[in-house]
Amino acid sequence: MSIEDIIDEVRTFDEADHVVLTGGEPLIHEESVKLLDELADYGYHTTVETNGTIYRDTAIDLASISPKLRSSTPTTERDPDGEGEWANRHDSRRINLDALRQLVTNYESQLKFVITGADDFEEITDLVERVRNQTQIAVPDDDVLLMPEGRTRDELADTRTTVAELAMDHGYRYTPRLHVDLWNDASGT
Repeated sequence: MSIEDIIDEVRTFDEADHVVLTGGEPLIHEESVKLLDELADYGYHTTVETNGTIYRDTAIDLASISPKLRSSTPTTERDPDGEGEWANRHDSRRINLDALRQLVTNYESQLKFVITGADDFEEITDLVERVRNQTQIAVPDDDVLLMPEGRTRDELADTRTTVAELAMDHGYRYTPRLHVDLWNDASGT
């Protein structure tokens, strides 16, 4: 779809006033700038869900930044080349502190972490502190969101309580995976 086609489609939803740009890393596309700017021109509130590795100067009302943790690095068993190159490339590119600094400095933002377990927490606190040290803008604890990893209700059952307790213990916000709770892993949800 062209930018104009997307805008026309969004405008068919009469009651909508908030648009979320998501899907992989949406800011990888230079066209995202034009789309976000045009949405803003029409008065839409825009949220961009980003992994925080790319900064674009555009109309973003909320940057929902979800940095990838070490636990997100593909295992060698899942590495397409079988040599670990994919995993190495992912690990070397998953954090871009300069892009994180610019996103937090220039936009209302939240840092959202998908957690596989308590072992991820030290990395989260370290990264939040690094971002805070890089910017003049305060990053309040309640702008740090913790979400349990899980694609099914059974997987969530393994991490939900641990993640909720970590959030409460540290003044962070817990965010559920409501779509999984409601529809489990049903196709199309």
